[in-house]
Amino acid sequence: MKDNFKLFTLIKENWKLIAAWIAVFLFFFLSFWAGWAVSFSHALLLTICLLLASKIESKYIIRLLKCGNIFLFFVVNVFFVLIMSSLTTYLESYMLIIMSKHFSISTPQLDGAKFFIFPLLIRMVLFTATVAISVISAMQRTERENQRVTNELKSEKLDMELRLLKSQMTPHFLFNALNNIYSLVYTKDENAPQSVLKLSDMMRYVMVDCQGDEISLDKEVKYIDAFIDFQQMGMENNSNVIFEKNIKNHNFMIPPMILQPLVENSFKHSRVVNDPNGFVHFYLLQENNDLIFIARNSIKEMSVSIADENKKPRSGIGLENVKNRLELYYLNKYFFEAKQEGSTYVVTIKIGDIINEKKV
Repeated sequence: MKDNFKLFTLIKENWKLIAAWIAVFLFFFLSFWAGWAVSFSHALLLTICLLLASKIESKYIIRLLKCGNIFLFFVVNVFFVLIMSSLTTYLESYMLIIMSKHFSISTPQLDGAKFFIFPLLIRMVLFTATVAISVISAMQRTERENQRVTNELKSEKLDMELRLLKSQMTPHFLFNALNNIYSLVYTKDENAPQSVLKLSDMMRYVMVDCQGDEISLDKEVKYIDAFIDFQQMGMENNSNVIFEKNIKNHNFMIPPMILQPLVENSFKHSRVVNDPNGFVHFYLLQENNDLIFIARNSIKEMSVSIADENKKPRSGIGLENVKNRLELYYLNKYFFEAKQEGSTYVVTIKIGDIINEKKV
């Protein structure tokens, strides 16, 4: 039963290749018609020889090309084509002689150039084409396999970075949030119970909801709103923190924690909590299958001077992780840009067809 299942699986996985070789056999069978027996034997022998050549080429000779021995690869293939063409032509001729003498089967006349040279030239063309197709197919398979392995490694790396990001974010944010809640409780602020529930929802989002590959935009936005609320606790001027939202579809799916690192990065580098001149502005637009998120924040004077000196602003693991995950999830259907505009740092994300538009 297991053997039958393996055979069925093998046929299912390689049905295109099997169909192609059946088509080759039928082509030879119908193009060289000299009776059922002769045509069948001729087509079967030629198909088997071409299949054997294809396997030898794709499994052994191709290694020379992969190792960089291009000249030796071509030399070996020239001799390989000559040997296989001559051997196949000889076997076909010998088979026709046996069928004619011992089985009284009518065969084509075997004389002169038509007997060996012309068939040899045709076989050389066939084997050359077989070698070329085998090489191209082998290289394509190798490229697909390398791409698959690369994507798996990249996915594993990004998963590790996401776990690291959550592990770094959770204790740091939890420490600050608990301090804020403690202050509310100590001053008997009526918002203390609601803050505890809000923190509980945030922790559930990080530890539970973010375990999947995708999450609704609504959940990500609720987390960001709660994060901003905790950051604003104790701030004298909340007007310096703006989150503008225009969401058409709250169930729009995105990778988890793809926007949150940008928000945290803005608060971290703007010092808006302690600097009355600091600011953070966030803009989110979701419409159809498109999404735009822009994070702007002030830069402290020391950061500006360092950025001017190095000619480029700096970003941490959070922004790099976001960019890499966008590449993995959306390939060429995204736009990511982080740049400094004077004393303002701007990070922009675009997802969908909106990336082809010049202006937001």
